[in-house]
Amino acid sequence: MKFYKEQYVIIITVLLFSLTGCVKQSVLDVKPIGSYTPATYWRNETDAVAGVNGIYNILTDEEGVGHGIYGFEDASDDISVDGDHSDLWDIERFTANSTSGQIVNSWPRLYEQIARSNNAIIYVPKVPVMDENIRKRSLGEAYFLRAHAYWVLNLLFGEVPLIQEENVLKGDYNIPKSTVEQVRLLMESDLLKAADLLPESYGAMDKGRVSKGAAWGLLSKLYLFWEKLDKAQEYGQKVISNSNYALSPNYTDNFTTANQANNTELLFAVWNKNNVNSSPINIYFSIRSWNGWGFHHPTQNFAEEFEANDTRKAATLISVGDSIPHQTTLIPIEDKDAYQMFAGKTGQSTARMLPSQSTTGYCVRKYTTFNPDNSGNLDNDLKQPILRTADIYLVVAEAKIRTSGAGSGDVEINAVRNRAGLPSINGATINNLIHERRVELGAENIRWFDLMRWDKVGIVSIQTIVTQPKKASPLHPYDGAIIIPSRTFVKPRNYYLPLPQQVVDQSKGVIKQNSNY
Repeated sequence: MKFYKEQYVIIITVLLFSLTGCVKQSVLDVKPIGSYTPATYWRNETDAVAGVNGIYNILTDEEGVGHGIYGFEDASDDISVDGDHSDLWDIERFTANSTSGQIVNSWPRLYEQIARSNNAIIYVPKVPVMDENIRKRSLGEAYFLRAHAYWVLNLLFGEVPLIQEENVLKGDYNIPKSTVEQVRLLMESDLLKAADLLPESYGAMDKGRVSKGAAWGLLSKLYLFWEKLDKAQEYGQKVISNSNYALSPNYTDNFTTANQANNTELLFAVWNKNNVNSSPINIYFSIRSWNGWGFHHPTQNFAEEFEANDTRKAATLISVGDSIPHQTTLIPIEDKDAYQMFAGKTGQSTARMLPSQSTTGYCVRKYTTFNPDNSGNLDNDLKQPILRTADIYLVVAEAKIRTSGAGSGDVEINAVRNRAGLPSINGATINNLIHERRVELGAENIRWFDLMRWDKVGIVSIQTIVTQPKKASPLHPYDGAIIIPSRTFVKPRNYYLPLPQQVVDQSKGVIKQNSNY
């Protein structure tokens, strides 16, 4: 984001290291001038803004929201995991346990986001001299980002400890889990405060900060998961009726670096920036021969969901034989690649995707982008969308269909469909809605959590879905091979993941492990 200037990154880094003592000098041997604690750091407006920026900074961590959280989407029918991370394989197969790497890694990143948010909530009001509009905005950002961290924790683990201001002030961190209802009540309270404090939009220098639209949007999703459908519709309407959060004219704008900065549809995103932080989402999803790590590949099951002429398919999937703008790395064509469009070209080189580059015949297009200098390097300016207006259109549509029946969400569904070049539909049912969410939001870490909430209320059967094997492309040499065989989803055990065992152990009995683990 624009406010991720180098000077703020330096301030944040100094703050983080100095919380435990003085920052040691090295070769310059300069006499230390003091140290910061949370209570002494928040001295002025510059400190406050930098401290809030530090909350956003945790989002770029590759083990957390920056990428690792996307490993849980591998459990869905849309994506299959690749690579050498056994913990992601376990998540996909419902065999993860309390010591699985991504479970262990997710927890501290999310609570770090909460800790930084708590500090801002406590100390920003105490900053003696500060522009009151910036004070309000900073508090709103902190409330939103705390709610977001609890949102992710609640999706993954269900019941979790609620660390709030009073816990920080008392140093009381070893507390029991709160119920799912209590976690949702805190999120609701935080998001309502955020919506009250945050501006509707920002100037050029503050692009990327969360706005009222982000708070309203996350509230609408919270209410949908909470089965408060009237509230989901109420707060979703605040987003989709506001021109500040209009759908982008083109679907691809949401995933094109040149078009992201002024994109009103991106309610909340990780604003990666070249030479300031990296874009883990770009690295992990792009194939290895194109300078990525290629951990997640779309399935044939997902590819078949798109209707003919749906422009979102090409914007979401890279298929064998496709090329990407500014991808200049040439890969030798081997015998194992010499099928279809590469027949007879063994020994030549190409910048197009080869059969050997994907286990399924597909890669995610949304998170694959290259520097326009034609160096072949991935473009780390790529912003990572977390919450989009299109999602909220479909939240409103679902709330309407489930309260007023088929056809009541046609306007919202058709706004999304027409943008994708598809004709309007009439009398849309819940199954039409499920289809639309799948193709509109594919690979955005949404499908799996949608399936679980729909399963809980009997709209879909997760077990029926995961019984279907994940398949590869029908093209040779994949030949529709089964990538992941039929799986078993155990209810209610697999609705939530186990807490990290080290957290349970360190609590000395205060925090109880999730049931059935």
